[in-house]
Amino acid sequence: MRYGPNQTRLLRCSTCRTRFSERKGTPLFDTRLPADKALSVLAHVAEGIGTRKTARLTGVHPDTVTRYIRRAGHHAEQLHDELVAFSPSDDRSPVR
Repeated sequence: MRYGPNQTRLLRCSTCRTRFSERKGTPLFDTRLPADKALSVLAHVAEGIGTRKTARLTGVHPDTVTRYIRRAGHHAEQLHDELVAFSPSDDRSPVR
């Protein structure tokens, strides 16, 4: 097993032998912020703390906070759409 930047594990597919980051498919993929700091930013936002205060508390730029909010929101939207597509339809539902 190898490690990339910020001690992110690089994994290898046993079938196609392609290397990929353990963050692939997550909102943290292709980001430079350490995972603990990124999760701290998102935790502050989830608690309802504003962008500027979150930036001040975590020691990042306010634009970084905004970027992570957008990344997490986009990822949540994709996940929601994927889960809804696989959910069984309810014949009794008024919405069709």
